[in-house]
Amino acid sequence: MSDDKRYTVGIVGCGRVAALHAEAYTHVPGTQLVAAADIDAGKLDLFCERWSIPQRYNSYEEMLAQANVEIVSVCTMDNLKGPVTIAAAEVGARGILCEKPMAFHLEEADRMIAACDRAGAKLIVNHSMRFEANYINVKKMIEQGEIGNLRTIRGHLLTTDQRDPASWHAHYQTAGGGNLMHDCTHLFDLIRFYAGDPEWVFATVERGNKTVTIEDVGAGLFRMDSGCLFFFESGGRRRYGTFEILIEGDEGRLAIQHGAGNSLERSGGYGWEPYLHRWRMQTEPVAWEPVATQRQHAWINAVSDLVDCIDHDRESVSSGRQGRAALEMIMAIYESQRQGLARVDFPLEIRDNPFIDMLERGQI
Repeated sequence: MSDDKRYTVGIVGCGRVAALHAEAYTHVPGTQLVAAADIDAGKLDLFCERWSIPQRYNSYEEMLAQANVEIVSVCTMDNLKGPVTIAAAEVGARGILCEKPMAFHLEEADRMIAACDRAGAKLIVNHSMRFEANYINVKKMIEQGEIGNLRTIRGHLLTTDQRDPASWHAHYQTAGGGNLMHDCTHLFDLIRFYAGDPEWVFATVERGNKTVTIEDVGAGLFRMDSGCLFFFESGGRRRYGTFEILIEGDEGRLAIQHGAGNSLERSGGYGWEPYLHRWRMQTEPVAWEPVATQRQHAWINAVSDLVDCIDHDRESVSSGRQGRAALEMIMAIYESQRQGLARVDFPLEIRDNPFIDMLERGQI
């Protein structure tokens, strides 16, 4: 791309995460926000006024048909991410930045990837930690042997089971599932980033709060092809929220933690900066040493990567195929529950969403 060329950008969905996308585009040379779409006219007007976006549309179909956009950010409810991504590719978008989870099931994810491949569009699924310097640094520490050979990873992304029944996050028709889909997709993608691809999983899924149609507990064990065992818990019916990962090698450990001080609510696009600590084998078990971190806006890095993918015709580190692999881990968890807590091997043969199937048949 020449120095004076800027890719025109349209954003579909004008909620909280869309503001992080808009902020990122204002910081990345070579992009220009020109259009936005949302079915909520009031939300759309406020968003466009805040980010000085000239073209406003009440549907994504209208925006894609009338606005000349070369990059599309997909910030919708989860049930619309597939249709919007496919439509954007089919009208000639050169790049698509889709929020996670990318799809309701693997069949839809495959259609999204195929549509982008046919059109030559670059698809990024925004698993933000792949674009955040501190998580990248942890990967380097593991690969450089700072904790020895990787043995186990324990990950917890815990939340309350009390959901607002009026929220789209509370219902499978718009969310596809609960915390496993919406939040733990980050955890599963990160584990693949650190420990390779899964070989099998045993898992359980529970739905205790019957006022909403999503799960509130998920727990289980994966074996990764690196030999690492990955234990996880999602949801958990806590009175608090926390995100913690303990990475254990045969010579040391790394701990990643999040708290209220580094949440997206307080820190926006810089909110993925974690607290990092390291323990080395030669010290006492309680002698954890802090690891210095740095602040980076993960969404700025994601947009920069998308522009570079378009300019140099390459696939992103957080491509649609990477997003599909994280989704496959979630579908395998649901499938283990559907099969009565059975071991489920990869790659999956199923194409549907087992949670939706169990829910509609009254099995969960």
